[in-house]
Amino acid sequence: MLLIADTTRLKAAVRSPRKAILVLRAMAKGQWYRAWYRLRGVRFEAGRNLRVFGTLSIKGPGLVRFGNDVVVDMRVTPWTHDPAATIEIGDGTFLNGTQFGCVNRIVVGPHSIIAAASIMDTNFHSVDVERHDTTAYVKTAPVRIGANVWIGARAGILPGTTIGENSVVGFGAVCSGEYPANALIVSPRATAVRQLACSPAKAGHYVRPSGYVPDSCGEFLEESAIGEHFARADDNG
Repeated sequence: MLLIADTTRLKAAVRSPRKAILVLRAMAKGQWYRAWYRLRGVRFEAGRNLRVFGTLSIKGPGLVRFGNDVVVDMRVTPWTHDPAATIEIGDGTFLNGTQFGCVNRIVVGPHSIIAAASIMDTNFHSVDVERHDTTAYVKTAPVRIGANVWIGARAGILPGTTIGENSVVGFGAVCSGEYPANALIVSPRATAVRQLACSPAKAGHYVRPSGYVPDSCGEFLEESAIGEHFARADDNG
């Protein structure tokens, strides 16, 4: 099996030498990061074939552990804020600009795809009014992300969140609590709440294109779509 896998990789390298060079360079960077953080006393462990196409910034006193075949792109920041904190990334996971803030435990399952999302197991600050008091309660709770989960860009994963395997978290979704396996998790899409009024001086300053009608500001909407447009606006209140 290993011979077949090596032969397949060799054929792929021959077909796309530029891509092969980029992969080799990413693997070399992975080795460099492993050695560099060990030299600095940073608690970082990584399995075989760590590939870093972007930047890997590890900070803090906690433990960061990557499995085998982890891929890093853009700027990934697994930052810990307590000696007992642990960030674990499963085998074959792709981190693409992901931000971590950990004082407890964050676990990402194998073969997941995590875009430029923020994953935190702490609120960092208290929600109490007396939040500047050093004794104010700050929520912390472990975060667990299952295997083969895809988390889109700008998503926020809050303390105590659990996401079941194979699930997808949409762009900009904010997750808190428990989510089942095989789920599509999204935030409500944006809606138009009202029409904007326009000054009389601006209205009528545009030449009407053929087949279009002006709206309240002199902009133009296609005649075939104008009824549907306002019907949706009425339905949304």
